Amino acid sequence: MNDPLSLSREFSTAVHSRAIDNCNDIEELRQVAQTLLRAWQMQAAFTADYGAKLLNIKPR
Repeated sequence: MNDPLSLSREFSTAVHSRAIDNCNDIEELRQVAQTLLRAWQMQAAFTADYGAKLLNIKPR
C-alpha cells in the first residue's frame, strides 16, 4: 500500500518525528518506542479482526 497519508496525518508524523529527533533522554526514547510498538500491534490486531468480520471468517 503506497497511498499517501492525509495532510493531518503527515503533519502529526512530522511533529512527532521532530520531538523524537530532539530527544536526548534514552529512557524517554525507550518509552516512546514501546508506546509506538504497542500502538502498532493494537492497530494490526484491530485491522485483522475487522477484516475477518468483513469476510465472515474467524480471526486468529
